[in-house]
Amino acid sequence: HVAEAWPRIAEKPAAEVRSDDILDILGRVIERGHGRTANKLRAYLRAAYQCAIDVGAVATLPVAFRAFQIESNPVANTKRDPAFDMADKRPMSTEELRAYWAFIKRIDGPRSAFLRLHLLTGGQRVQQLIRLRWLDTTADAITIYDGKGRPGRPARTHIVPLLAKATAALREFPRVGEFVISTSGGRLPIEPSTASNWAHETVAEALSGFQLKRVRSGVETLLAANDINREVRGHLQSLGITGVQYRHYDGHDYMPQKRQALEVLMSAIEQKPKAKPNPSTRAKSNRNDIGVTPR
Repeated sequence: HVAEAWPRIAEKPAAEVRSDDILDILGRVIERGHGRTANKLRAYLRAAYQCAIDVGAVATLPVAFRAFQIESNPVANTKRDPAFDMADKRPMSTEELRAYWAFIKRIDGPRSAFLRLHLLTGGQRVQQLIRLRWLDTTADAITIYDGKGRPGRPARTHIVPLLAKATAALREFPRVGEFVISTSGGRLPIEPSTASNWAHETVAEALSGFQLKRVRSGVETLLAANDINREVRGHLQSLGITGVQYRHYDGHDYMPQKRQALEVLMSAIEQKPKAKPNPSTRAKSNRNDIGVTPR
């Protein structure tokens, strides 16, 4: 949304970028119908400039920011549109999750493996799950890093237990390179847009109105309906883990509770859906997306 869409602005020294430039960048994104993305982009840009300003006062910030010689934040003079920050009101229903699971467990290939791993780990944030490294996997858990809402601070370690079928999905990826979910032999993780495209191309013909982000909210809704309390759901999906109590006093890893929640999820989605999904011929192709050799 910046380097490719606005090369003239991207080539400027960062200290010469003005608020009007930022408004041009954000305006184009909004014009294309991506208001929520515009608000996210604004947040990233604002945080980057603020780090460059704070580097003279905060010892933990990378010293590389000093070279930009930023004295003011051009993004701070812009306003985000709160209308675009409204939460998604369409979590997948339990029936939709059952139909979704019935479909993705029947098809082959790395796209299916990714979608199964995503669902069976509780709908983790896609941006974090796609950065999963082989170093952070074991036979019964994965470790991902949650940097959401932590500008200038290290990402929070987030350990997610694996049920047997999640472990099976993980094993379908070729164990090469550093990153698990990759199209470059493990050298780099896939982009979030690639993950979204994989999901849409695999599922769209089987489930009307499908969006990958609806899986996460659907999982939380299903768990809430099955008496998994908010605290456990928060630990499973790395939501709302804030405050003095969590940071300094609560040292429990919640692994038994997280595993129990995933077992409740597995039991619920394994029930036969009322309406069978229609498999897509196109979704069965692309077995070699990330180097998997057909058996």
